This record gives sequence, C-alpha cells and structure tokens, in this order.
Amino acid sequence: MGIPVSPLPDLSNLTPTELYHRKREWNRGPLLDLFPRLPPSALEPLLDTIIAKSFTYNLSDSKFNNSRRYTSMVVAHVRHHYTNYDALWRDEGIEKWEARRRTAGEVWKVLREWCPWDESNEVLERCWKATLVSPEERDGNWDPMDVDDEDEVFGKDGGGGSGVVGEVEVEAGDPMDLD
Repeated sequence: MGIPVSPLPDLSNLTPTELYHRKREWNRGPLLDLFPRLPPSALEPLLDTIIAKSFTYNLSDSKFNNSRRYTSMVVAHVRHHYTNYDALWRDEGIEKWEARRRTAGEVWKVLREWCPWDESNEVLERCWKATLVSPEERDGNWDPMDVDDEDEVFGKDGGGGSGVVGEVEVEAGDPMDLD
C-alpha cells in the first residue's frame, strides 16, 4: 500500500475575503522562491495582480509553466513601476515596443536583483526577451501565451522560431504581454 493522500480541502465554505487571503498565501511562497529578494513594496501589489489575473500556483502543471506565469507578471510589474516606460509611451507618444526596448536594461537590472539564482534565469530571461518583440517582428511560428494558455513555451507544435531585437535574440512562443 502507498502513502495515504489527504483529500483536498473544501474551500466552498470560505467567504470571498477568506478565499482571497488564502490565494495570496498560496502564491506568496512560489513567488518568493523565484524572486527571493522581492521587496515587500513590490510583493503585495504583485500578489494582487496575480489574483486579479485569476492565477494560483497549479500543482497539476509543470514547475516551468507556473514559473513562466509568475515571471511574466513580475516583468510587467517591473516595467510599469520601476522604469519610465509608462511616461515614454503614454506621455511622450513613443511607440510601446520602442519604449520597452528603451527600458529593457532597467527592467533586466531589477529582475536580476530580485532573482539571483542562475538556474532560474532561463525562464526569467525568456520572459524578459519576449516582451521586447513586437507582433510585426514575430515570425509565423510565434505563439504568444495568454494567461490561460497551457501550451509549452515553444508553442503548440513544439517548434518555434526566433527573432532578434538589436543584439538580443528572442525565442518564439514565450509568455504573454500583460500591458
């Protein structure tokens, strides 16, 4: 006989507020595992965003897919709250993709401060690079992920093309654009 498995908890008896707080705690650990130096001033708003996007760490999904989703949300958060990205494209009228390119170095610096683990950087770097490629620059194999997409990182067919932005090579099929 194997090890007995506990039944899943019944969450139907929780109030919406209790469920919200439970989801915050479910997401807190995995987010801090990926970004151990995430400051509290960023952690709390990120948890709100994660819940607003209806995402909770999914034990049935791969660690890679869960990490990719968290990372995509962190990349968007950094871009909007730690760079002048919003001012560039909203106030100065600079095209969104050009504004992303101009702030890419700042975004990468913050991400590396928050995620010092080299083994985590494959997902981190892919998500960051994917945000720099405009739809016009994507080849026919590009399959951007949306929040509910379960496809692997290289798209439905397992393949994927690539694009180059400046000197940054971008893998196709990477995570969604949250802007």
